Amino acid sequence: MENCEYSRRQFLKKNSLVGLASMIGLGLSPEILASERIGEEGQTEYLSDKTVIEGSIDQLGGMSLPDLLKYHRNYLRDIYIPNWERGIDHKYGGFANAISPGQEPDFEKKGMYFQGRAVWMFSYLYNHITNDKKHLDAAIKGRDFLIKSAMTDDYRWASFVSRDGTKKLTEPLDHYGDIYMMQGLAELYIATKDPRDLDLAIKTAISVKDRLLSPTYQHVDAHTEALEPGTRRLPSWQHFLAALTPLLKVSRDPAVERIARYCVRVICEHHWQPNEGVLLELLDDYFRPYTFDAPNWGAFYPQGVSGWHSIQACWMVMNEALRVSHYPTFRKGMEMGISTLEKTYILGKGMPSNPDFGGLSLSHPKAKLVENGNYTWGALDDVLVFGLMTIEHTHDPLVIDYYNDCFKVYSAKPEKIVTNGLLHTPRQFFYSIEILERIIARGGKVSGLFAKS
Repeated sequence: MENCEYSRRQFLKKNSLVGLASMIGLGLSPEILASERIGEEGQTEYLSDKTVIEGSIDQLGGMSLPDLLKYHRNYLRDIYIPNWERGIDHKYGGFANAISPGQEPDFEKKGMYFQGRAVWMFSYLYNHITNDKKHLDAAIKGRDFLIKSAMTDDYRWASFVSRDGTKKLTEPLDHYGDIYMMQGLAELYIATKDPRDLDLAIKTAISVKDRLLSPTYQHVDAHTEALEPGTRRLPSWQHFLAALTPLLKVSRDPAVERIARYCVRVICEHHWQPNEGVLLELLDDYFRPYTFDAPNWGAFYPQGVSGWHSIQACWMVMNEALRVSHYPTFRKGMEMGISTLEKTYILGKGMPSNPDFGGLSLSHPKAKLVENGNYTWGALDDVLVFGLMTIEHTHDPLVIDYYNDCFKVYSAKPEKIVTNGLLHTPRQFFYSIEILERIIARGGKVSGLFAKS
């Protein structure tokens, strides 16, 4: 995309989708969007990719689709699963917080931020990947340990507990551990069919909602330094939504349905800044962008943009839209995601952070990327999820380009893949396997899910 200006608004005004659809052989309705590039002379240059032939995807990431699927399966089988099976505390229940290949697991101070993720990860492995009873047993024993050692009377979860579970080492410091536990319980319910898992997930969701909407709730840990009371933070809504969507696939609780819809609205109506084409990381207690630059902001600039959090928020909005079959919301998430990539992703390198502003991609919406900064490798996992989720349903050629570039960067340095993580990396491999299996089963054709939208 060097020396090119991408403008989706101009493309929509031209209303030229039908021509593009026939060009690549897709029988799509005008609701289905495709992409373009606008050259320096204003000439429209459609992206052409050899992976799309007569309406079918033949390859992605420089591999055939079967080879790409095999890549993901092999990584789980050969590297990720054997590593994390060592992270199960068979004596007491629960898990190591993080463990890399060759590293001895440390079980002494168990953080809720990781424990709920591990319950989800092992439950998901059992339900969708391995059907291995030891993975289900690890999730069940982990759940039992955490209910006994970390849960409070108001359905919050202590942020740290001792290895044997006899001591709460801290009170709940933030809501993230609760969100991940909620997600773990919902996934575990698929295997156990125990209504107590579902009930506890719903009650935890209500508890999280009450805190996020409280004008006095203060985020004091995880991801950043303490924030002002009532600060609205993008990752709060996106991670909450990511847990609500699978919960609502197994429980159509009407209150939880409205919470999920609310999360989508907060992301799309408040954090999203259409004039700037970015999602702001922080909003004030009235859901407005900060405008006053106080002298004591510290490293976390009030109008900062996290490319990693933003691309996650986009695919999570899309995933919820798929659950409720609402294409305009899927399209909104897709457009926000493409804009996010254009603002925060560097072709051939990935997504850099801004070392001067708390790891953000941009210190403010009009800032330039610091190309020689640190590159947040885990962010590539979520770029890949966004890419495949978009490609499955639209064959958008610009997103195909982004996916191909991102996968090339990602797979070229396997030692940098975040194997010790319990969320982003396994989720990318889990979701990619499922999406690729569906694409292959359709012979590489677009899903057609929105063809009649």
